[in-house]
Amino acid sequence: MSKNNSPFEYFYQVPSAQQLLDFAFSKASSKSASLPKTLPNLEKIKRKEMKRIETSKDILTKKVKSIIKSVPNLDTLPEFYRRLSHLLVNNDDLRKNLGRLNGTLPIIQRLERDYKRKVTYQRTSKQCAAARVEYFGRCSSVIRKQSKTLQFLEKCRIDLMQVPSVDLILPSVVIAGYPNVGKSTLVGKISSAQPQISEYPFTTKQIYLGIYYDKFGSRYFQVIDTPGILDRPMSKRNYIEKQAILALNTIATIIIFVFDPTAASGYDVISQIKLLEEVKQIFSEDLEIPIKIVINKIDFATSDEINLLLSKLTEMKLISNSEDIIRTNAKDGENVDEILKYLLKFFKNRDFRR
Repeated sequence: MSKNNSPFEYFYQVPSAQQLLDFAFSKASSKSASLPKTLPNLEKIKRKEMKRIETSKDILTKKVKSIIKSVPNLDTLPEFYRRLSHLLVNNDDLRKNLGRLNGTLPIIQRLERDYKRKVTYQRTSKQCAAARVEYFGRCSSVIRKQSKTLQFLEKCRIDLMQVPSVDLILPSVVIAGYPNVGKSTLVGKISSAQPQISEYPFTTKQIYLGIYYDKFGSRYFQVIDTPGILDRPMSKRNYIEKQAILALNTIATIIIFVFDPTAASGYDVISQIKLLEEVKQIFSEDLEIPIKIVINKIDFATSDEINLLLSKLTEMKLISNSEDIIRTNAKDGENVDEILKYLLKFFKNRDFRR
């Protein structure tokens, strides 16, 4: 697995029980053993039927093993992915169902041995065919008992494929703030590459992820905006979204909180400040993840609007010096270089490896 690929990217597509059986038996029925011409006809038939039994066993076990092996070891996953997978599918349930499916392998292998032996004792071609058909029936019963397991695993695969591919080695700049304050625009401005837009499994919206490259073309840090996660009060988040924040805080290196001092976003400054306090409590107080405040849309904001925001931040002791706040107009790129300078200095001082 590449360091910036989701570990669930190669989760093998899980067929239904009937699809699995149809594929295995159709392949087995068309399979012919290579036989010497001098063999008696009955011996030829026995070997052909045993080959069909063996082929169906090989196909069934290979498919089952492929499914099981394609699921990453949940116990060794990085915490970020382990938390997300548990939220989406419940890791304990996934382990149990993989164990049930794995339990079919010795049964199918034992049936193959038993029925190949049975074929050798038959005295007519019709009896040989009947033994093989009986084997197919016994295998069908084993696989059909796994119908719900296979359905569950396919649903897990579909859900886990939504998990975003995040580079766990690169430091992460997580963007927070209410909707419509210009966060996704900022991601694009402080990323050297066009931001990737992909589905995030805990919101109907999309995750925006951009990479900043240094002057040598090396990946330096990633910038992440997760709409639906860090853009409203905790009281308005459901359980899954709250847990998703816990997953996000395992990869956050620094938080950029974006304010819009105007009324354009639809959220007043008091509401935005309360959200900052919650983000600070989640990321900064417990995990000591630093938060940098950015005031956006300074081209639209009046001096009174900006001063009101600054005074409220000072009054609530969220800032000690207004000069530490970066003021920008992300849409036009105004002062975006100041954000980049701050981030580059921040990462350099902490000697993050790339």
